[in-house]
Amino acid sequence: MLPDAHGRAGEKIAGPPDAGSGGKPPSLFRQRVFAGLWTGSVASSIGSSAGLLAINWLVYTVTGSALDIALIGVAGVVPRVFFGVFSGTLADRYDKLRLMVVADVFRAATMVAFALSLVLFGFQYYVVLGAVFVLGMGQSLFRPAINSFIPRAVDKEQLGSANGLFTAAQEVASIVGSPFGGILIATVGVAATLAFNGASYVASAILVVFVALSLSSKAPAGADRKERPPFMRQLKDGFSYIRGERGLLKLTLASFGANFFLSLFFTFLVVYVSAVLRQPAFVFGLLGAAGGLGFAVGSLLVGKLHPERRFGVWFAFPWGVAGLCILGPVLFPTPATAAVFIFAATAFGGFGNTTFFTGVQRFVPSDVLGRYLSIDEVGSLAASPAGQVAGGLVIAAYGLGPDFVLAALGTAAFSFSLLLFSDVRSLRV
Repeated sequence: MLPDAHGRAGEKIAGPPDAGSGGKPPSLFRQRVFAGLWTGSVASSIGSSAGLLAINWLVYTVTGSALDIALIGVAGVVPRVFFGVFSGTLADRYDKLRLMVVADVFRAATMVAFALSLVLFGFQYYVVLGAVFVLGMGQSLFRPAINSFIPRAVDKEQLGSANGLFTAAQEVASIVGSPFGGILIATVGVAATLAFNGASYVASAILVVFVALSLSSKAPAGADRKERPPFMRQLKDGFSYIRGERGLLKLTLASFGANFFLSLFFTFLVVYVSAVLRQPAFVFGLLGAAGGLGFAVGSLLVGKLHPERRFGVWFAFPWGVAGLCILGPVLFPTPATAAVFIFAATAFGGFGNTTFFTGVQRFVPSDVLGRYLSIDEVGSLAASPAGQVAGGLVIAAYGLGPDFVLAALGTAAFSFSLLLFSDVRSLRV
């Protein structure tokens, strides 16, 4: 099932890029739409990594409380869970590029206001929680808009490469952004680092505006006069679509389970480094970098191999292998082997995730794609806090080793079990 070719009210249609010599579209970075969105994504990812580091550093240095840090994480996730479904409906209902600009301006204003509050009134914990909550709202609006717009911006055979480049850039930007944020905090302070994060969102918004202007001549005539169905009917239709596509529904439910078990592992890597490896924070940073690099490499392979043609299988199998790789740090507890296994686990995971997004973008009809992606993300996000709490209880009762083993076997079981269902195996484009 391929996305339809018709626009919705008020939306500018990018369409596939013009073919070059030999009937092939130009490379992605020679396409203004992709290049603009990708550059904006890199800028905002570097800024948000620096900003998140500044927020966590600020809270911990002032309060010294791990619980306060945990509540910051919850404050960022809660709005994405509660508003995510509605944001997907907005992405299917209105111009996606305008929604991206609104989300970026919204987040930029939040970070600048947060920085000014810190300078004028000092540290106030409730202001930090409020700022992180509002940032989560902006994120919930931005993600379904851009993920459902990308299929309209590139040729379908370039979609895997486009998704891989977006994911890889975000991972690398996070690796770069965190130490850069540390340098900014040390040199110009937390408030200036938060303002830098706000400026990165402004840069992203400007680039999206340029993309919109480059496409303004392609808006379908009379599109603004089309009537939209009621909002709640569209929301209900999104859930109805997912219930009717049993293979996709199973992928979403399995992702919920796998994310629950993955949280038992990645959340407590800091405990593993400190209590098991007995290494300093530098090693923890290296393991995090290995994970980000692995996810980037796995994502980039999708554009070369085109596994989205059977995306049900090539989502489930790599994530099953990724789960088994989590056993490595338990069986071979050294910094080098842990880095290798974490790299392998995230490489398989990045391959599976990017295959999933590429397959879904080509399989799900365009007029419901935003809702499907947002509902799937809400399910995945909701599993993480539950997994973090469960992991803490398991470690308190039985220790870190059983927690990691449970994470590995649970992730592998949920992922491999998908291969037992014919409607999952038959998902293809």
